[in-house]
Amino acid sequence: MEQKKFTPSICRKVLRLIQGETLPSSLFPRWFADELKEEGLLSVITHGSRNSYRLLDVEASIRYVKNKYTGGAELSRWIELTDGHNPDLDRSVLVNETGDSKLVRVRTFRGFLVNCCEPLEVTMGEKSFTLSPLEGMAFFVQEPEKFRIPSDVLVVGVENGDNFRLLHRQRHLFKARKVLFVSRYPQSDDLRNWLLSVPNDYLHFGDFDLAGIHIYLTEFYKYLSNRASFFVPDDIEIKLKNGNATLYDRQYARFCHLVPEDVRLIPLVEMIYRYHRVYEQEGYISSIVFR
Repeated sequence: MEQKKFTPSICRKVLRLIQGETLPSSLFPRWFADELKEEGLLSVITHGSRNSYRLLDVEASIRYVKNKYTGGAELSRWIELTDGHNPDLDRSVLVNETGDSKLVRVRTFRGFLVNCCEPLEVTMGEKSFTLSPLEGMAFFVQEPEKFRIPSDVLVVGVENGDNFRLLHRQRHLFKARKVLFVSRYPQSDDLRNWLLSVPNDYLHFGDFDLAGIHIYLTEFYKYLSNRASFFVPDDIEIKLKNGNATLYDRQYARFCHLVPEDVRLIPLVEMIYRYHRVYEQEGYISSIVFR
């Protein structure tokens, strides 16, 4: 059964008809052409075995499409709203212009989580303020393009939710520099795009396994190059010796040929292959809260 969905592609062709063009019938789904014919809006022109369409009443056709498919919005504006090339689209715009907030998928939850273990001076737009740690809470940056931190602050990306939630039990791992901890929840490109817009170094704190290394290489190192690095604790070899063999076996088929472009990771990858084990980052959550 033919799916009856009015799409930006159909709308563009309707605009061409409105502008006076005659178009091959093959460009339109049958259900839509039948609708226009039933309304007396579409003329069929036959050329041998081929048919073309032309509008009989342009103004009536515009009213029909606007009333039935675009919620009253002009056709060109409806295309602009629905073609997927407007990442900053707001649901209120959809309601006001088309009457339907669910017309297209809109990312209403843009940004990423941040936290710290010591107070940090940050800037949001023109306003500077102190980001202060408070156990049990994190901060969500809704407008990353306005968010800035001092250039000497190290950005540590924490992959696992528990690790991000319990930062005070891991602060001893990152003593050398001022640190802003970030989490890319919900999963999106917002964090990476922000990192590309700032000069800060990025340290990836994820699982010590082939999948975790793959995430780092493909989603961060590929774009940030040597401004990004992967956190490798001093005792990781001891941890790997007693690590998770089942998880290693599960990942091996997919990542058995992993050769890291970041040569700094070669020793870690070789250890993982040598011991046939991996280690999950939750193992570094200490039972001690470091103040």
